[in-house]
This record gives sequence, structure tokens and C-alpha cells, in this order.
Amino acid sequence: MRTLLTRYLRSCVGALVAFGQIWIYIPPAPAPQDGTTDGAPAGPPPGHPERLCPEIPLSEAEMTWGRQLLGAPGPDPDER
Repeated sequence: MRTLLTRYLRSCVGALVAFGQIWIYIPPAPAPQDGTTDGAPAGPPPGHPERLCPEIPLSEAEMTWGRQLLGAPGPDPDER
């Protein structure tokens, strides 16, 4: 009888844990600090090694990669 009660209580605890994991609260993302409200990420913070330098223009290869990633039409390199 004791073994049966232990199994029953363990299965109840497992079911409650699974139910709790389904209904866990995930808070919304914090509002951006730079004043934008469109929800798009602002990019790396100032001083980050991956941040672009605004005074250096993008190379032709970087502009081509950007067009490919965004799906924007642009000059095809094979048509030159």
C-alpha cells in the first residue's frame, strides 16, 4: 500500500511540474533605450567591435550581401 501511494504522489508531482512549465510567465521585452518604438533591434552598443563606422563607406561586396539578405533588387554582378 505504501509503495502504491508513493508512486501515485510522485506521478502527481510530475504532472504538476509539467503543468507549471506550460503556464510559466515570460515577461515582455523591455522598451529600447534609444527612443525607437518600432521594435527593431538597435544594433551593437557604442564601442562594440562589430559596430559599423559611419565615416567608412561599405564596400561593393558588403552592399551586395546586404541586398541579398534584405531581398532588395540591385545590380547583378554577372551583368557587368
